[in-house]
Amino acid sequence: MNTEDHEKDLILAQELCAELRSGNGEAILKIYHIYQPFFMGYTRRRIRSNDDDNATSILSDFWVELLNAKVICSYKGLASLKTYLFKILNFRIIDKMRSLNRQSAHSENISDKEQEIDEFGSDDESPEKDIIHKEKIKLVHEALLMLTDISPGDAYLVKMHLEGLDYSQMAARSLAGKGSDPKNLDKKVNAIKKQFTREGTGSLAKFKICLDRIMRKNKLNQNDMFN
Repeated sequence: MNTEDHEKDLILAQELCAELRSGNGEAILKIYHIYQPFFMGYTRRRIRSNDDDNATSILSDFWVELLNAKVICSYKGLASLKTYLFKILNFRIIDKMRSLNRQSAHSENISDKEQEIDEFGSDDESPEKDIIHKEKIKLVHEALLMLTDISPGDAYLVKMHLEGLDYSQMAARSLAGKGSDPKNLDKKVNAIKKQFTREGTGSLAKFKICLDRIMRKNKLNQNDMFN
C-alpha cells in the first residue's frame, strides 16, 4: 500500500475517532464490515479450534475495545489501517492463548516486577507505537518466565539487564548484604560478565532462545518484535 492509501486510511481513522469520541458507536461499522471477514478467518486459524465461540469472543472483545476510540485515535498512518488493526488483534489472540496456558504461580513470580522493565525497547514517537510496545513487553515477560523455569539465575541476570543495570550495578545488587569490598566486587563483575555473554550457553543466549520460542509459538517473527 502506498503513501496515498495510508493518507486515505488516516483520514478515515480521524473521522472515526471524532465520531466515536462524540458517542456514535455505530461509526465503527464503517470498518467492521470491511475487516471482520478477514479477521474472523485469521482468528479461527490462529486458535486452531473448530469451535467458533473462542474466535467470536476474541473478536467481540476486540471490536468493543475499538469503541472507546483510543486505538483508532492513536493511528498515525505509519502503516495501513488494516495492518495496524491486524497487529493489535494478533496480540489479543496471544493474550487469549496465554490466559488459557499461563500458570498463576509463575505470574506472581514476575508480574509484581513488570513495571521495572517496561522501558525495554520503548519508543515515544507516537501513541500508535506505544500501544504496540506494550504488547511486546508482554512477550518479553513471557520469555523471562520461561527462562525462570529453566535457569532462575540466568533469568535474574537478564531481568537486571532489562532494567538497564550495567555489570557493576548487577554485581553490587547480587552482593547486597554479603560484603562489597573492591576485590569481591571485581570478581563478581567478571563472573557475571562471563555468565551473561557466554556464547551459546550464557544468560543472554538462553533468553534469546526462550524469546524465539515464544515468538514462534505465537507465529510472530523478528520484524514483529523489533520494528
